[in-house]
Amino acid sequence: MQKKHVKLSLWTGLSFLLCAQSFAAVVPAGTKLAKNQVLNIDNQSEISSLDPNKSSDNLAANIMFDLYEPLIVGNSEGKYAPGAATHWDISKDGLTYTFHLRKNALWSDGKPVEAEDFAYSFRRLVDPKTAATFAFMLNMVKNANNILEGKLKPESLGVKALDKHTFQVTLESRTPYFLGVVAINQLVPLRKDLIEKHGDKWVQAQNLVTNGAYVLKEWKVGDKISIVRNKKYWDDKNTVIENVNFLVVTDKTAALRLYQAGQIDWTYGLPPGQSAKLKKEYPNEIRASPSLSTHYFMFNTKVPGLSDVRVRKALAMAVDRNALAKHILDKGEKAHYDLPPLGIANYSPYEPEWAKWSNEKRVAEAKKLYAEAGFSEKNPLKIKYSLDVNDTSKKYATAIASMWEKNLGAKVELTSSEWKVYLTNLHEKKYEVALTLWGADFNDPYNFAALIEGSNPQNQTNYANKSFDDLLAATNLELNLEKRKILMRDALKTALEDYPVSPIASGTSMRLIKPYVKGASFKNPMDIYLRKDLYIVSHDGNS
Repeated sequence: MQKKHVKLSLWTGLSFLLCAQSFAAVVPAGTKLAKNQVLNIDNQSEISSLDPNKSSDNLAANIMFDLYEPLIVGNSEGKYAPGAATHWDISKDGLTYTFHLRKNALWSDGKPVEAEDFAYSFRRLVDPKTAATFAFMLNMVKNANNILEGKLKPESLGVKALDKHTFQVTLESRTPYFLGVVAINQLVPLRKDLIEKHGDKWVQAQNLVTNGAYVLKEWKVGDKISIVRNKKYWDDKNTVIENVNFLVVTDKTAALRLYQAGQIDWTYGLPPGQSAKLKKEYPNEIRASPSLSTHYFMFNTKVPGLSDVRVRKALAMAVDRNALAKHILDKGEKAHYDLPPLGIANYSPYEPEWAKWSNEKRVAEAKKLYAEAGFSEKNPLKIKYSLDVNDTSKKYATAIASMWEKNLGAKVELTSSEWKVYLTNLHEKKYEVALTLWGADFNDPYNFAALIEGSNPQNQTNYANKSFDDLLAATNLELNLEKRKILMRDALKTALEDYPVSPIASGTSMRLIKPYVKGASFKNPMDIYLRKDLYIVSHDGNS
């Protein structure tokens, strides 16, 4: 169906406001702004990369969306709007998307942003030489899968610059959620000339050129990443925050102390077990918002012991999700048994039969399965449980390990590593059991189901099931919403009954934010906030 640049609504539930308006900071008349517009943010850990095509975590995305502007952007209320593209057209057969770029958009070095910059980025993402973990996101684009398999060259990807300001994408099959895909941070425009000139050093501050509201000032590994306003950005006149510092603070208790001392304005989360206390202490500074994310642990299904589905099921059943959600996660999360989180568009959550059993009955059945698989007090299952160094992760993992040891008699060894190393180990499948959290890149259950798809490089479990893969592939061809919902649930039921992963809780977000930081609505289920939307009002010490 031909789309007009007035209003477009995706069946996934994402609203796209197609007009030229900016979603930058809207400062009410009469507001007295602070003299120093500097925002200090707790970004938890060192990020994986500042190379958009190679990044794979939300910590990097927090910064990337400030540095770069994709074709479509999301605002603080979770609504989507024109970004680098002012509008777009979709062919009647749903296979061709034509994006019309802003003619006044510039890179931070003053050069125009052109359609070929997007074409290059899309091709680079699927180029096997890039080894991008998110290359699968373009599997609906013409020739993408053959390129990833080395059968075709990246130049054959179904993207092209029709002219300097018109970018076109051709799909293999109709993909109703495609507009959500082009909004991810891995598909921002990139400068081929600078990447070829500087090699791996192109992301260093002195070399990095960006098209977003901010530019990189400095990157002190293990300390902070600082960004400053991009005076060449097409909507810079509506940007208020001058400088943003993303601080590496892996200990949430330490982050709280920095917040209390006024050195941090926006925390990544809260120390475990302190939400009730902090709500009373800072009633006007605690900010809770919906989050399309799922907490889960995953199994390396090729590891001895864990290769037995009875063992994986026993471990899944031996965990008291309600206790974890209430006492460890502690931010209003709900016990969950499915990969797509509660609230994901066009989906009905799957629950195993045992989800409704008492904890005692579940543990009894888990012990039975554990014994059937050949494990006992004299021959306990030995597990290495991988996690990152964050204190919440440690408390969370310690609680789960305790349940496995108490309920089954398993011997669990916790092995922690820095965030970047932790991610690498997962990608290389150098783990046995791992605790993780996945947040939506776009509002569709496929974004989560793909995590256990056999051919998907983001599948870190070594799990493969052709029946599941076939059902999942069918969901991407089915345009009838009700039929697709049933197909997706059937697909996930098929896979989850093999227990390659064990969902624990559907996520939510809770953080401390200084009352003088304004501009965020905290209604964004994607939990993405752009600093160009924010501003700091006058307050003590900064008037």
